[in-house]
Amino acid sequence: MMDFINENLILVSLTIFVFLLAIFNELKIKEGNICGLSPVQAVKLINQNAVIFDLRNENDFGKKHLLDSQNIAPEDVPKKAGSLNKPLLLVCDTGGASKKSSLALRKNNFEQAFYIKGGIIEWERASLPTISEQS
Repeated sequence: MMDFINENLILVSLTIFVFLLAIFNELKIKEGNICGLSPVQAVKLINQNAVIFDLRNENDFGKKHLLDSQNIAPEDVPKKAGSLNKPLLLVCDTGGASKKSSLALRKNNFEQAFYIKGGIIEWERASLPTISEQS
């Protein structure tokens, strides 16, 4: 066995590298998917009484938002989420800010934090309803 390793050091090193890269990639994929939901998956979570935080600015929130969502500034999410005993669904325009906030919450042991992949844009693309306060 040692002869094989010594004679094929480059091959063995490359195999180990590819194996570690595959594991790392799998972990990154899982990390991104654990809390990222499609709009349809988000509806299922909402039907399980999830609390919805909309991280967009007040003007965008007023134009359109998910029914029963609360407009919360991203920096206020950890404080507001700390008292929840329900799943939390975060939404923003494209999913970036809400993903960042949900991952931060999960790193701080709030395991029920989720976000909508693609944000409210994907929500509307899926023909799901929004409401407006400016009607």
